[in-house]
Amino acid sequence: MYMIDEVTKMTGLTKRAIRYYEEIGLILPPQRTKGNARLYAEEEVNQLKKVVEAKEVLGFSLQELQDFIDLKRTIEESKRHKQVTAHDVLEIEKMIQKQIEMVSSKLDKMKSFKEELESVRDKAEQIRAVKQQEEESERWE
Repeated sequence: MYMIDEVTKMTGLTKRAIRYYEEIGLILPPQRTKGNARLYAEEEVNQLKKVVEAKEVLGFSLQELQDFIDLKRTIEESKRHKQVTAHDVLEIEKMIQKQIEMVSSKLDKMKSFKEELESVRDKAEQIRAVKQQEEESERWE
């Protein structure tokens, strides 16, 4: 179990952000000490790390993350509850498919941006090679 100060160091998040993510449901409320301090399990720390990664690396909004986590929890709950209908599961599948399409779109955009960066890098390498040749030629003159 980890105190919030340890979790901030492990995730790079501020205490305020961690509390906010708990408030909006990105993570479940952690256990508390008798003094009411939050105690985070390894699973909760890993969930926070995934949130950071999804936000910073993949560019997901908090709303997109919240939608994903809600769907994931709904699926887990539907496995335990018999009263879920096939129609309910079909609706969940449709929402998941929309999220898959959103991720695919983001990946396509990231790939395109990566290709553009590589192109600019290649041009810079070419310019540097030309400049190095010019500088070497000037030394011999």
